[in-house]
Amino acid sequence: MALPKLNTPTYELTLPSTGEKVRYRPFLVREHKVLLTMAEADNEEVSRIVKELVDVCTFNQLKIQQLPHFDIEYIFMNLPKSISEIVEVTVTCECGEKIPASFSIDTLAVEKNPEHNSKIMVHDDLGVEMRYPHINEVVDIFVSKDNDKVIDLIINCIKGVFNNDNYWEAVDQTKEELSEFVLSLTKEQFDKIEQFFVTAPKIVQIIECDCPACSKHNTSRLEGLHNFFV
Repeated sequence: MALPKLNTPTYELTLPSTGEKVRYRPFLVREHKVLLTMAEADNEEVSRIVKELVDVCTFNQLKIQQLPHFDIEYIFMNLPKSISEIVEVTVTCECGEKIPASFSIDTLAVEKNPEHNSKIMVHDDLGVEMRYPHINEVVDIFVSKDNDKVIDLIINCIKGVFNNDNYWEAVDQTKEELSEFVLSLTKEQFDKIEQFFVTAPKIVQIIECDCPACSKHNTSRLEGLHNFFV
């Protein structure tokens, strides 16, 4: 006789980018085993594992390849509920002491900057519209901090360029044309576009703990998926 099938609990969360309600289920044991391989995985493999786990745990109802990275991060951070709602982390004090700490998944916050805008005016009558990067586009940036990769990310995330009369879709331009456009910006204009990424929604957790070695009260800010795994 076949064994009975277990009922897996389902939950609901709100996507930070759109406010859409999404159903999801927590990790199962077989998926948790996959998660454990991330420690040895390279950046490309990490993004693939995260996307696949998010996709299966949200019942394949989302267009995973098109989701902003912070949507993926937010869903992913909620998936361990079947294992534990408490996440264990390590805080490093200024004195060098490693302090065990923890937080509840339910206290994760989505930080939204009121000045954030996807349309950036780089001149009086010329603007750039940006899209949010996907998770595979940002994982490598977090690790390498390579300036050339940052510029490539900005080029890839241009949705269009516009003025008072026209809108030029990025998909209609060559990579060389978009690159030439970005490289011809002044430093001030480039910084304005860079602020789109700096002020984009973030998954944030504040950790407070006292150091047993020097008694200093530590307040640490964890921000983004990469920070939670470091």
